[in-house]
Amino acid sequence: MIETFGTYMKENGWNIEWNEIKENDLPETIINRYRNIPKQWLEFISSIKCLVSADETMWFLCAEDFVVKNNEAFQWNEWELISLGSAEGDAEWQNEISQFWNNHLPIVMSVKGSYSYYAIAIKDGSIVYGSEPEFEECEIVADSFTDFIEKILKKELRL
Repeated sequence: MIETFGTYMKENGWNIEWNEIKENDLPETIINRYRNIPKQWLEFISSIKCLVSADETMWFLCAEDFVVKNNEAFQWNEWELISLGSAEGDAEWQNEISQFWNNHLPIVMSVKGSYSYYAIAIKDGSIVYGSEPEFEECEIVADSFTDFIEKILKKELRL
């Protein structure tokens, strides 16, 4: 299914780079923070090194994206950082934001029109969609990562 998805995305103008070595190499901080990462997503990031829209306004987060680099325009948790900045001085609100992101692993980021994301809800593996200004207000768009991919392939979900 991952190869079919990669081919579909390439045919629809996305730039894809495949991993030659099937390793996900997620940083230890990610593995420790998100204890229940779905196997299907781990297989995805071990197969795909980079997947970015042609206009570079939307991208799937892959293993290398989770390595914090100071020269990157957007970190993997940029929307969390923006929310925490907005809540500066309000410890209770910051705690709520941190709890939300501890339970939602971002997998797609977008700056097309507005800042938005897709994330895995760690509690049940569903995929949620959220956007600014309240990133933590999100809606379930797929029951699982596999369902998410299938909905994209069937054009039920457009990126």
